[in-house]
Amino acid sequence: MVDTLVELSDTLVTDSDTERMLHRITDRCVHVLNAQAAGVLVADDRGTLRLLAASPEYTPRVMLFEAPAAPSTWCYVTGQPMSDPDLGRADNRWPAFARLAAELGFRSMTALPMRVRGDVVGVLSLLRQQAGPFSDDELRLAQALANLATAGLLLRHDTEYHAVLAAQAQRLLTARVAVERARGILAELLGLDVDTALAELHRHAERTGQSLSETAREVIAGVPIAGRPNGAGPVLLAHRVSVGTLGSLRALVRQRIAAAGLSGSAADSFLLAIHEAATNAGEHAGGGRLWLWQHEGELWCEISDDGPGLPEGFAIRVDTPWPASTDHAGLWLIRRINPGMRIVSTPQGIRVLLRQPLPGHSTGSAPEA
Repeated sequence: MVDTLVELSDTLVTDSDTERMLHRITDRCVHVLNAQAAGVLVADDRGTLRLLAASPEYTPRVMLFEAPAAPSTWCYVTGQPMSDPDLGRADNRWPAFARLAAELGFRSMTALPMRVRGDVVGVLSLLRQQAGPFSDDELRLAQALANLATAGLLLRHDTEYHAVLAAQAQRLLTARVAVERARGILAELLGLDVDTALAELHRHAERTGQSLSETAREVIAGVPIAGRPNGAGPVLLAHRVSVGTLGSLRALVRQRIAAAGLSGSAADSFLLAIHEAATNAGEHAGGGRLWLWQHEGELWCEISDDGPGLPEGFAIRVDTPWPASTDHAGLWLIRRINPGMRIVSTPQGIRVLLRQPLPGHSTGSAPEA
């Protein structure tokens, strides 16, 4: 718990991204308070509670936090902590909420007020899958986390905090819409369910050091979709990989790297490395996914699959594999073409990460594989 408070207090003074800060708080709530869901809700200029951050994010369960006549609403109106330790024997103030929560697998809920100079501006809500009240120590820690969330919202604003909260609420609500749209696009383009598409979006945000909403906007602006074959932005392409689409995918990748400014032998070599990695995914894992993006003066491409991974102890050969063996010859060729290639192999699949400097740019730090 001490580590959590230190981490979050550091976040308040080093991270200016409100969305990221609030998500860290809800994520820490889940871990240190043995909750299965946590949400930060802030009142807009009409006094309506709006969900700004939740953990886990973007699942059907988050609708509970904004359900009418919930403990969160009563907490906001009264300014007092509200708790229902057994939703199976629901308080008569929120029977409809209790039924909905039970359908989604929750047995108890606690809501803590977020106060600024005596006024309640929001609520930190916590859901558990087991019945029973929070201990006094847990309640004190939960209130401290609610206070940190409030401080984070207002840290750089010492006046007109209602207007500040309303503006931040609108911005974060807009970000949520962008994330929902982006994960729908990725689910379609990559052939994934929406939860896995969201995990892909999170992973891309982490490897480029951006917030989830920034990454979502880049996906919406950049990837080719119906009616807009030539998007613009750092995210150049997201596409599923299969043996049957390798030819069309190769042509599409060539188009996108040319639009990014890569040409000549450098473009041919990068394209060949991408094609070999995609071919491996198609032939050995039944298909996969391709991301192509621009980051700090370089082109990056990741090809991933859900196959069995490389054999234990496997190492890419240094000498020419032909004619003795053609096993994994594609990886040997990719390494020769693209020496900076990275491979992450697990029993759940392989990720191959390739990078290519763009002409006229100095290279920056590498994102995580």
